[in-house]
Amino acid sequence: MNKICLLLIVSLLCLGNTTVFAQKNNLRADDVRIAWDYSSMEKIAEKGGYPRLLRLQDSSIIIIYETRTGSIEYKRSYDNGKSWEYPVQVFSQFIYSNLSGESTIVNMANAEIEQLQNGDLIVGCNYRPAKAEIAPYSIVIRRSTDNGKTWLPAQVLCNAAPRFIDGCWEPSFLQLPDGELQVYFANENPYQQSEEQEISMVSSDDNGETWTKTPKIVSFRKERRDGMPVSIVCGDEIVTVIEDNYKEAFKPYTVRTKLKDNWAEPVLGDSEMRNYALQTPVPDSVYMGAPYIISLPNGQTLISYQTTENRSSNWELSTMEVAIGDTEARNFKYRTRPFPVPLDKEAKWNSLAIWNKDTVVAVASSNFDYKNVAPWIIKGYQIPSELSISKDVEGHSPLFIGSKGVTHADINLWEDADSLYIIAQIADMSQSTQDGLSVCFASGKYRYKIFSNREGVISVWKEKKGKWNPFSMQKVQVGSEINENGYTLTFSISKTEIPLLRKDSFYFNAILSAYESEASGYEEAIVNSCIQEIDTWLKVKTN
Repeated sequence: MNKICLLLIVSLLCLGNTTVFAQKNNLRADDVRIAWDYSSMEKIAEKGGYPRLLRLQDSSIIIIYETRTGSIEYKRSYDNGKSWEYPVQVFSQFIYSNLSGESTIVNMANAEIEQLQNGDLIVGCNYRPAKAEIAPYSIVIRRSTDNGKTWLPAQVLCNAAPRFIDGCWEPSFLQLPDGELQVYFANENPYQQSEEQEISMVSSDDNGETWTKTPKIVSFRKERRDGMPVSIVCGDEIVTVIEDNYKEAFKPYTVRTKLKDNWAEPVLGDSEMRNYALQTPVPDSVYMGAPYIISLPNGQTLISYQTTENRSSNWELSTMEVAIGDTEARNFKYRTRPFPVPLDKEAKWNSLAIWNKDTVVAVASSNFDYKNVAPWIIKGYQIPSELSISKDVEGHSPLFIGSKGVTHADINLWEDADSLYIIAQIADMSQSTQDGLSVCFASGKYRYKIFSNREGVISVWKEKKGKWNPFSMQKVQVGSEINENGYTLTFSISKTEIPLLRKDSFYFNAILSAYESEASGYEEAIVNSCIQEIDTWLKVKTN
């Protein structure tokens, strides 16, 4: 078989009549997936929990977390996460003494951070006394007006009862377009004669200098426990994701209000403004708690939560899961698990953040490496579910496979009048001849699969009645270039060999093969796809 030299890659990209699938035009406003990059995982501290990440207006990155020794600290990076400065302690464990001379240690929990429209930084936490009936549980903030160089004294926004069963918890921030700053939190204090809990909110009209005295009720379900609120502005609404134990175990729900109403009335259990978040229901017994929500640059929404599904019934051993919603923060689907967590380990108290326009980051406290529970991050790339043709070339490949291990592939596609071209840059340090990539095409009843190993040796199959059968193609070529980081494969496929490539649209998938030996390895397809189900593949629209 003829090999295509690497020069073909450059020449095809430069041809005026060549059309390329470029990232810029691939992201439909209503349908992306998240492909997690195993190789990007990073431990931020040797111990810690409840981490949150924020990219600031000066492009630096802050990660704030509980130290698990009673305090809260943050680390900052000025080089896009390549290195992190020494931690800064912003809330410290202290001793509280009451008028009767009783004293207790007060620990810091539930770290949160936000940058305001005017550039001020706000950090929040939950005061948690070690002994009951001495000090109140409290929601507290600190503010910096100089980008974190100095911090103003702590402000207590709300005090609850001096006992665990009637406390207040988990503050989170939201600033509205008109500048109003809101702090949401779970609140047991009004229900000291029951086990109920509401979502409360206090607000500030002067960037956190002064605050409303009486919390506003955001949501409440009678005889249940709304908890762990995180809010976004979504169109003309405020949308808050909460954990709701409506039937049995907690599930992610959204409650919402129009911006103009701003929680004029609480969202009760039977309100049409309260909705189950996931598109596909999950059994009542499955725990899915501690939710978080962000907006994606393309207008879609992203939630995370910790779940026991397909694990043990012990919620302490739950793992982080992420789901993608529409532009109204509804119908969350395309569920994925960012971190590879064994059944006897955990990834909990998680959050999400935007890294850049194409990349999100999942943040969790985990011990999946069999060491201390610590704050971890992992990057995830937005993958379009529908590819459209562009004549522009951008440096970022639109397709990524690599959530299962350090081996990963960046894949780009382009075409001219006669052929479809696919380039896959594969990072892989093994030397197995089983390593390689399969590219798959489907339309109607026709399905084709072309596999090339790392050396450019190909095999072709055509599906018939649910079975892949060897198939001969004369006008298929693959060039292979071995490099110090792995290898690059370039496929050239004549449209006369696969006529469906001439149609207005077809479905595409790819399968990365990563093997250390004949008996040790794995295969990984494009995220949220199943080879047996074409409608889960990516849809390609042609000219």
